Amino acid sequence: MAGRKKVKLAYIMNDASRKTSYNKRKNGFIKKMHEINILCDVPVCGIIYSPYESQPVVWPNLLESQRLITKFRSMPEAERNKKMVTHEMFLKQRIEKQQEKLNNLKKENREKQIRMLMNQCLTGRPLTGLDLNDLNDMECMIKECVTAEIVAQIKSRKEENLAERNQP
Repeated sequence: MAGRKKVKLAYIMNDASRKTSYNKRKNGFIKKMHEINILCDVPVCGIIYSPYESQPVVWPNLLESQRLITKFRSMPEAERNKKMVTHEMFLKQRIEKQQEKLNNLKKENREKQIRMLMNQCLTGRPLTGLDLNDLNDMECMIKECVTAEIVAQIKSRKEENLAERNQP
């Protein structure tokens, strides 16, 4: 099953193509609002202004849309804005997530780099060619591995002791 090709988001210069695209997307948008309303039992309304139509398209109808807008406006402002996100807030959140991913990748790469250096040392490469950062990171990784090994050995001994006590 082939998916749709990615659409380049740019102004459509051709008037006929633009109008056709508008109509398809408007209908798709209305369909999505209907689906959210039915599947999730969420009150939904939409108002679409267009240069192609003299009156705005209002979904599901004018009275229901006015009722929902009035209900929204009557809510306390704190409640109304509780889950709203400005463009700036959205971009900051995205940047933070990407920065976190980048930091995790840097950490993973550094660990792999140190493991490679450790493997090279095991094959006979001297430590004298390494800089202080490499040596410090290697020391930390070795300590973590040794500590993990010691904990695993102690855990294994305790499990063996428990197993021996529980045998008849």
